[in-house]
Amino acid sequence: FILDQSIEYGVNMSKKIEREKVKGTHYDIAGISTIAILDSIAERKGIPRKAIFPICNAIKYLLRCGAKQGESWQDDVAKAENYLHRARTGEWMKEAR
Repeated sequence: FILDQSIEYGVNMSKKIEREKVKGTHYDIAGISTIAILDSIAERKGIPRKAIFPICNAIKYLLRCGAKQGESWQDDVAKAENYLHRARTGEWMKEAR
């Protein structure tokens, strides 16, 4: 997922890259594409630009939680927690795994 390029180049320019990078059935939940959800969040005006990438990555990890082969749900939750902490504070968690 490469939404962080949207910070420099604008959200719309990175959408093609996002769609190419976010693939796999573990990213489609109940018939809804994760990328559609992330696009919606990325376009919201009330979220600071520097927080959009970590928020979207956290959501990505939570939506795929337990669905990606070879990845534990616990690792996905830990990754999401770390990204949400970064969105809120601007820093990575000290005890991140």
